[in-house]
Amino acid sequence: VVLRMKNKNARLYPLLSFLLLTMACTSDEPNETERPTDAGYILPYRMDAPDTTFSLTAELREVSGLAVSGDGAHLLAVNDEQGLIFYLNPNTGAVERTRTFGSTGDYEGIEVVGTNVFVVKSNGDIIRIPETGEPETWPTPLDGDFNVEGLCYDSVQHRLLLACKGIAGRGEAFAGKKAVYAFDLNTRKLNETPAFLINQSELAHLKGSETGLWARLLDFFSSESSASAFGPSGLAVNPLDSNLYIVSFVGRALAVVHPDGRLLYAERLDEHLFKQPEGLCFDPQGRLYIASEGRKRKGKVLRFLPAR
Repeated sequence: VVLRMKNKNARLYPLLSFLLLTMACTSDEPNETERPTDAGYILPYRMDAPDTTFSLTAELREVSGLAVSGDGAHLLAVNDEQGLIFYLNPNTGAVERTRTFGSTGDYEGIEVVGTNVFVVKSNGDIIRIPETGEPETWPTPLDGDFNVEGLCYDSVQHRLLLACKGIAGRGEAFAGKKAVYAFDLNTRKLNETPAFLINQSELAHLKGSETGLWARLLDFFSSESSASAFGPSGLAVNPLDSNLYIVSFVGRALAVVHPDGRLLYAERLDEHLFKQPEGLCFDPQGRLYIASEGRKRKGKVLRFLPAR
C-alpha cells in the first residue's frame, strides 16, 4: 500500500508503518462480507436499479431537499442558497414553476404538510410557507453545530423530523451517534430529546464494509469512506410501512429505522449512481425518489419502485 502525504504529515510515517505491519499480520477477515439485518428485514427497493433517472436544471446543481406536493402532481425541490421552491414534473424533472420564499441562505430540506410548505436551514430554523400570505420563521434550539440537513413529516404524531449531519447532542452520551429531532406542529416546539438516535457502529455492522487492510486504515482514521461514516442529508417516512428512510452522502449510505427506533437496515450506495445524495421523498404509491447533487455536473433525481 502506498500512502502519499504532505510534508506536514511526515510525522505519521512511523505510525502508519507500524499499523500496516500489525494489521497485515493479524488480519483474519473472511473473503465474503455478510450483511445482517434486523429480524430478516428485506429492503423493498433495488438501490442499484432505478426505474427512472432525470437531470435537473442548472439552478439545482446543488439540490439540497426534495418533497412531493400534496396533490402528487409535482416534486418540490430547494437548493443550498436561493430562497426558491422549484416545482418539478415528477416524470421528467422539468421546472414547471417556482416560488420565492426568502433571500439567500443555507436551505437544506423541504416538506409539505397540508397547504403549508416547510423549509429547514442548517442552523435549525424552520420556515413555514403558507399557500397564501407571508412566510414565517420558527427558530429551534438546534444551531450550526448540529448542522440540520434533512426535513420530513411524521403524520402519525403530527411532527416534523429534523436530521442532523453534525453533532447528535452535547455530552459523552451522544458520542458515535447521529440524531433525528422532532418538532411538534401543535406546540411549535422542538423536543430537546432526540426522537431517534443512530449508533454508527451498529450501522457499520449492518451495511458491511470492505474487508482487509485498507478498510482497517479507513476506520482507524475516521475516513468518510469508513464503514461507520454516516451524516444524514435527507430523510422521509415510507407511507407503505411507516419506516423512516435516511440517506447520507457521508459514507454514501441508506439506512432504514423502525418507528420504535430500531435500526432495521443499512446499505452502501453506488457512487456512480449517487454522486452526492442530499434529499429523498416518497409519493403516495411508495415510489422512492432520491435527489443527488451533480458536483461538477447537473443534479439528478432517481426513482425506485417498491417490490410487488
